[in-house]
Amino acid sequence: MTDIPIHKTIEKALSFRRNYIDHAQTDVYRLVNSYGDNLPDITIDIYGKTALLQYFKTYEDHKKKEIYEAVQKILAPEFLIEKSRLKGTDVITRLISGEKIPDDYIVSENGIRFYTSFNDGGGTGLYLDQRENRKKVQSFAPGKEVLNCFCYTSSFSVYACAGGAKRTTNIDLSRKAIAWSKKNYLLNHIDIGNHDFITGDVWEYFKIFQKKGREFDMIILDPPSFSTGKSRTFTVEKDFPELVGMGLTILRENGMLVFSTNIAKMNISKTFQLLPKIKHHTKKLFKIIDVSSQGFDFPIDGIHLNEPYLKFIMFSC
Repeated sequence: MTDIPIHKTIEKALSFRRNYIDHAQTDVYRLVNSYGDNLPDITIDIYGKTALLQYFKTYEDHKKKEIYEAVQKILAPEFLIEKSRLKGTDVITRLISGEKIPDDYIVSENGIRFYTSFNDGGGTGLYLDQRENRKKVQSFAPGKEVLNCFCYTSSFSVYACAGGAKRTTNIDLSRKAIAWSKKNYLLNHIDIGNHDFITGDVWEYFKIFQKKGREFDMIILDPPSFSTGKSRTFTVEKDFPELVGMGLTILRENGMLVFSTNIAKMNISKTFQLLPKIKHHTKKLFKIIDVSSQGFDFPIDGIHLNEPYLKFIMFSC
């Protein structure tokens, strides 16, 4: 971090975002992205009238106070929330200003609305770095039947519905995630009776769909880095070729499959070196049609992180 005053650093970050974020349609975005905005190990996310500051290393109280004062002067948020995410410790959430930490907090992204929460450990219900990728899914969704695996709060599916998807199927092991997904559908006036919500193991449902001969036009695979289901333990680094292969097996001809991961140590080169292993898990020939990463509000400085951490790969067969 250089000796530029913190308020100047935050003002510069805000000025950069104002160049391309449509604030009439979007009130949720990353304002400061650590080294990429010259505030090491700090992120500042804007959720409507709430500012969420996250610390990934210990900062002295006087330095935190300077950051809070700068944010309040520049943005005047209704709520100012801090999350401490130090390595090896639980996430600690603390209210800095405002009456209480809001729950079921509604934000808008590209005109689409989502419930978010600041009381759920590290996650808020909406991964801000996928905004442009969600819009991409929306653009390809008209008339499509979409399968969203590890759906979390189903933000990709809500975008697909906004784009004219015929039907979506959402699968997650968490009952809470499925309930949250339904709330996001209803918030956007989408009839949940026309869509499927399944609390279950993605691997088991792959087998069920394959046995029934059921196929989809679009499949979204955005798995957690590590998970334990009923039938197996999954790690992205080891198992993603099998995951993509099984997905391709139930993908319709000329369909589209998305695989995404945010594991920084699994860089794009390593990811591509593992792609040939996909052929061991599907009989279908496949091709890569697009590769992208995080949005413009997640810049990296090119020194502390040599390449974008988010990989968003689109396949077809």
